[in-house]
Amino acid sequence: MRISTPKKAAIGTALGTLLLTGTSVTVAQAAPAAYSITVTRTSAVKTVYASTAAAASCRLNTITITRTSMCMDVGARVDLLKNGKPVGSATFDVKHNMTLKTNKLKWAESFTVGKATLVNAGDVRVNVSVSGGKGVKTGLKFPQGSTLGPAHKGTVGYAASVGKKKQIASPASYRFSFTKPGYTPGGFTYNSAKYRCDDAFWGPTKRTKNPGCVFPSFSPVFTLSLSDAQVKQSANHILDAQNKIAGHPGASTPLHRITSQKTIDAHRKAMCAKVHNPDPKKYDCDEYPFAASKEGGDPSRGSTRIISASDNRSAGARLGGFYKSQRVLNGDGYYVRIK
Repeated sequence: MRISTPKKAAIGTALGTLLLTGTSVTVAQAAPAAYSITVTRTSAVKTVYASTAAAASCRLNTITITRTSMCMDVGARVDLLKNGKPVGSATFDVKHNMTLKTNKLKWAESFTVGKATLVNAGDVRVNVSVSGGKGVKTGLKFPQGSTLGPAHKGTVGYAASVGKKKQIASPASYRFSFTKPGYTPGGFTYNSAKYRCDDAFWGPTKRTKNPGCVFPSFSPVFTLSLSDAQVKQSANHILDAQNKIAGHPGASTPLHRITSQKTIDAHRKAMCAKVHNPDPKKYDCDEYPFAASKEGGDPSRGSTRIISASDNRSAGARLGGFYKSQRVLNGDGYYVRIK
């Protein structure tokens, strides 16, 4: 038996025909992967009002403030995505400590981008910017482009400008951006507690206290002592009034300062006009809540007592000094504590 094979000429003709037709075959290729960075931070940061000592050690996801200090600790997470799916992460927190000055318009802040827990997230870099708001200049020092992993520290210097008898109020605004080669960058912003700077304390011709700054949402405490002979009668009256009045204005709820002399005079008249004073040279009609408070001027919610004029005026002078030292402006809340 003889087995036949294709002739070479026939094979060549067929191959030539295929080449001459110009037919091509396209092989599909996968689209390039998309890499991106998403960043999240704690959505709700709780504000806590504390003593000066407590403000130095705030808790994660809280803003702890006093009249002149703020500690804020914010949790954050960076996720690395490939085509929308997580491939790595970094978790850390950012802690801020800011201290204001009640007699200066310059203050400082320190912050730390904390040690990060990394999962397949090498070479993620962080940059920071800070804005102080209208009327406030900032000077930032931070190792920009630092790699997440070890902790990194920074500082911010603030300098406010405020006109005579004026005030400005704003939070600081922080912007954190994160980059990694080949990835679309990501970032987030958040704010500090709102601070306020003023030049409000003036007499007829002279400034009575240098300009300065406070956190106005914190209500400071005015204190008088029962053991202080100069204000003992005032302290006793306030304590009795707080115990008598439901809601304890000034004790369990704050008083709020008013500066309108017309309103203050009206409050005092409403409380004391019908109170008998046996000797106006020796005695004063003492009213509580104070005439210079929003809560004053209501006989049904207040108390009056005839006390020594020198005692009353000593307590009044201390209250005025407290307003200055704590920069208590019109509408600000404050507490009254008798010890």
